Amino acid sequence: MSVTIPVVSTPDVLGGKPRIEGTRVGVQQLGALVREHGWSTTAVADEFDLTADEIDAALEYYDANPDEMAALAADAATTRERLRETSRAPK
Repeated sequence: MSVTIPVVSTPDVLGGKPRIEGTRVGVQQLGALVREHGWSTTAVADEFDLTADEIDAALEYYDANPDEMAALAADAATTRERLRETSRAPK
């Protein structure tokens, strides 16, 4: 029997970004770790205390929605840069 792990988006969790239901773990974060940074699905599952089915659901959503994932990654990069520029930490 196959278990369906839903990817959900709700405005009050992660700012409405797609995530694994019942968690605060975003699909874009998981997909980037596996697809862009070469992490194994096992390593990601262990790091975030997720099941293989949850990782598979996230990757399926990530792969099916490249424009949305690229926009989320761009937003995250913009936020990181803004924080870097306004940080009082030594450079």
